[in-house]
Amino acid sequence: MAARHLLGSRGHGPHLGPHPRLLDIGSGGGSPAIPLKIAIPSLRLLMVESKTRKSAFLREAVRHLNLADASVETVRAEDLLTRSELHESQDMVSVRAVRVEPKLLNSIQAFLRQGGRILLFRTSAGTDTPPLVAPPLVYEATWTLVENLRSRLVVLRKML
Repeated sequence: MAARHLLGSRGHGPHLGPHPRLLDIGSGGGSPAIPLKIAIPSLRLLMVESKTRKSAFLREAVRHLNLADASVETVRAEDLLTRSELHESQDMVSVRAVRVEPKLLNSIQAFLRQGGRILLFRTSAGTDTPPLVAPPLVYEATWTLVENLRSRLVVLRKML
């Protein structure tokens, strides 16, 4: 469990850059968002979780760990589309344990600035092929996170 949730999440840190904004969709138990925030304190983090109990846990974790510039929204990611201040404001959008379909990708790309990236955390249960993407998104890379768990990170970029 530690390798899957911590090493996999923290192993991604170098791809983020110096002072990014990260929107984590379906934050659940806080991985990869909280380990990334701990590894990169300058990260400005917004976790999105639709389930009230999970979002309460995330708020408590943020408070207990004293994580600055970290917040939690108890909504579905699609509901954030009505908030214009979030449009094209994020450097990264991470998605883990959420079914990735073209409709979801099309929705969440609205949060990315030009050149921003979607981080799709996948496990052995997922497919090995990159998701079907359409402009303005392009497939950028797949990175192995934890070899023996077959976990990987699929990176999509919003074209300029």
